[in-house]
Amino acid sequence: MRLSTIDGKGDDEELDDRPRWDNKVQFLLATIGFAVGLGNVWRFPYLVQKNGGGAFLIPYFIMLIIEGIPIFHLELAIGQRLRKGPVGSWKIISPKWKGVGIAGLMVSIVAASYYIIIIAYCLFYLFSSFQAVLPWSRCPTYASPDPLSNITLPIRECAKSSPVVYFFFREVNDISNNINTSGGLYWKLTLCMLGGWAISYLSILKGIKSSGKVVYFTATFPYLVLFIFMIRGFTLHGFGNGLLHLVTPNVSFLRDPIVWLDAATQIFYSLGAGFGSLIAFASYNPVKNKCGRDAVCVSLVNCCTSLFAAVVVFSVLGHMATTKYDACISSVNATMGMEAALNKCKIADYLNSVGSGPGLVFIVFADIVAGFSPPQFWSIIFYFMLLTLGIDSIFGALETILTTLSDSSYFRNVRKEILAGVMCIGLFFFGFIFTQRSGLYFVEVFDAMSLPIPLLVIALCEVTGILFAYGMKRFCDDIEYMTGSQPNWYWKACWYFITPVSIIAVLIATVVKLAQTTLKYSTWSRETATGGSMPYPGWLTAFMICVILLPIFTIPVTTLIHYFKARRENSGGKKETVI
Repeated sequence: MRLSTIDGKGDDEELDDRPRWDNKVQFLLATIGFAVGLGNVWRFPYLVQKNGGGAFLIPYFIMLIIEGIPIFHLELAIGQRLRKGPVGSWKIISPKWKGVGIAGLMVSIVAASYYIIIIAYCLFYLFSSFQAVLPWSRCPTYASPDPLSNITLPIRECAKSSPVVYFFFREVNDISNNINTSGGLYWKLTLCMLGGWAISYLSILKGIKSSGKVVYFTATFPYLVLFIFMIRGFTLHGFGNGLLHLVTPNVSFLRDPIVWLDAATQIFYSLGAGFGSLIAFASYNPVKNKCGRDAVCVSLVNCCTSLFAAVVVFSVLGHMATTKYDACISSVNATMGMEAALNKCKIADYLNSVGSGPGLVFIVFADIVAGFSPPQFWSIIFYFMLLTLGIDSIFGALETILTTLSDSSYFRNVRKEILAGVMCIGLFFFGFIFTQRSGLYFVEVFDAMSLPIPLLVIALCEVTGILFAYGMKRFCDDIEYMTGSQPNWYWKACWYFITPVSIIAVLIATVVKLAQTTLKYSTWSRETATGGSMPYPGWLTAFMICVILLPIFTIPVTTLIHYFKARRENSGGKKETVI
């Protein structure tokens, strides 16, 4: 029995009823745009640097082959054949497994709620880039309190740190000293978030009919900017030191299980597996389409983009580190001699101090572009590129939510514009947690904690559901119907054994690591103008446990609800028969 017989509709009727991508290129660009996001620019280069340089590429590509690409293919095949969003698809596969789709929907809601803050940061920096002097290139000043003096003094917090650090923490976030101190909503960032939701709404208000057009630009523009920055980076003094640091392997890191855990987690982050977005995207494809080839193509493009971005990032960071190294050599040599200078000043130390996340993009790169000429031009194109990456990343999450609502019998007759508007407004209000003055701390915590475990569990349940609820032979027969050939031995070996076993191993390692680790978040002090770290307060730990477990528990709870509902219906049917 094939999937085409489940709802009694023929393929032609389904194709007429469901919106479709205008062409194959549009689908590939949308999928590539979703997979290639901000994580390729800030997360992947940091993980390579942190986990042994070029040695990290070994577990990265292994995890890509045994986990990333098989799950990617599986989700594309489900969406393409069933022509529903994640919730509708899993309801058709088996009502007992509907919770897998709901879990993906919930993860997409969480992801969209804090992805939009990164877009808000991009808008803040983009608007600030149109000033005659970049505001993060020098400290703001205030008049001296001495009434007899006409001098102006730099603001103390900026003078103690640096203009770029001050701008990010004080002007962009107006950050509080810790996560326990809310500080109220910060109106500037809230307005930028509102602007981000306005852009997102205009991009998706008609579903794929609008977002499909936008991706022609948003999915290609980042490559142009990265190429420009690569050429510019290769002209900078010391760029080779950064590239050497990037590719030099330290194979001793391969014995650390955390390196393999980081590789697996990055694969799921970067490919977008487990969110349900790939199922939603593929549901607008023609039924007859080689989804396996699409999975391999998009996955390889995503990985090549990560490597490309790493080259760009480390060529620029190499210049910054070399500049600091030369300054250190000159300073120490003048007082203590060259031998002491060589012992004290090391380029690797500067490169190893590079962080990940917003700190890399909104502090380090802000400092770098301020030194380019003309700085406004480089700043505008860089942060506009980040804006397009952020929009592409949030497209997938929003399309998952919108597709699920549109497929639901409750909202099937509601216009897409209204659904998209209600969705964006609801998520805008939810985003207030990130635009309060402690919001940056929540962004960091959500980025680190909210997605890895749920994504691993969802991916495991997807493979398990196809194996036991639907049947792998039946699934492979449907792939043959769509593509004209049975999946080869690689796909079957991964789906039957390799992928679920490797996911279980990574999941266990993740839980063990979290249980053995004292969870901390980064902090910023206005008084001392220095960063630090603090352990999670009890309420935050409890809150994040709820955020992690809520989508996971949806899966067994939905199964139990279906079980008791079916049992009650069967019991009622028997009573009527006796009467």
